[in-house]
Amino acid sequence: MGMSASQARFLILTAQKNNNEYQAQRITHERMVLARETESWTMEYNDKMNNKVLLFNAKTAADADLYNYNRRLTYDDIVRSELDENPGLGGRLVTTSGKIVVPELPTFDENGLSADGLTQDKYFVDPEVNRTDSLQRAITEGIYFIELLKYTSDIGEGGSSWQKVDYSNTNETLISEVMDKTDDAAAQADYDEKQSLFQNKDKSLEMRLKQLESEHKALETEMESVKKVIQEDVEASFKTFG
Repeated sequence: MGMSASQARFLILTAQKNNNEYQAQRITHERMVLARETESWTMEYNDKMNNKVLLFNAKTAADADLYNYNRRLTYDDIVRSELDENPGLGGRLVTTSGKIVVPELPTFDENGLSADGLTQDKYFVDPEVNRTDSLQRAITEGIYFIELLKYTSDIGEGGSSWQKVDYSNTNETLISEVMDKTDDAAAQADYDEKQSLFQNKDKSLEMRLKQLESEHKALETEMESVKKVIQEDVEASFKTFG
């Protein structure tokens, strides 16, 4: 092989080596992106497998079947009267500042008072409160609180006042916080599918990376061989003109 041909071959090999390294870098980056995505949907899976739900006993506290797993707490359960055919808590939902949470404003009389004798500024409108998931998140995260009307007796005179109660005090609220199993099967199926896709894609990328590594070693070996030929050609040329 002549010197010109050897140099041309060396340049081609250099370009191939650079392209090889670029492809390896891209694959390494793609595997890192896959790993980050794995962390994301694994965290989502763990959240779904460990999430909790608030359940409400719409019957009486003495009922042997106290908690019905399919009976999720609703806004209506909180505000519905205890004397209703389907008894509720007879309570109300309030914000941290004490405003009463309602899905829509009540009717006000000519004096600007509601049936409860409150002005409009005492209410906080949240159309999402009728959504079970939104309501439960607000309660468990301490955004909203449950208040019950509690009666007291002082010197023979009865009185009552609204007092905040701990939603997890089952004896008082008839609310139970339990692990939500309803979405576990779907979460597991989704996780298994994503895990399988990840493993297949990562394995394919790993195989391609190993192939590139083998090609890289072969290119380096050939480049060393061509460099040696070029060096020998250069030395031979100097001897000719020496």
